[in-house]
Amino acid sequence: MKAIFCVVADIPGLVRGAHKNVGLGHSFLKHIERCHALLYVVDISQHDTWQQLEDLWYELDQYLVGLSLRPSAIVANKMDLKGAEQNVTKLQERTDLEVCPLSALLGDNVDGLKGKLWELYRKAVR
Repeated sequence: MKAIFCVVADIPGLVRGAHKNVGLGHSFLKHIERCHALLYVVDISQHDTWQQLEDLWYELDQYLVGLSLRPSAIVANKMDLKGAEQNVTKLQERTDLEVCPLSALLGDNVDGLKGKLWELYRKAVR
């Protein structure tokens, strides 16, 4: 069986104004521009998860129109914390993107995340 590899870039959180080169703005955004698919990792224990995503999408599209429209999914991390179940349900109701709930701390649903990465890779290379 032939092994298949894909490169995954971990881009630390963007700050508001990144498209104007605030913080490490353009250096992070240039890395993202080279990615064929995007996996948004959010702290689902926070109540402002939707705002986190809207801020990310805004910064991406201000930097390069359509960048946020690449094949993507949302990783709802910290499912082991209080309020996470309710927040993930609210998030799923607000988006058409697939939401992959997991707890990195406990290792819960890591295989689901690997499967999602594979799906995104296949969509991106078509």
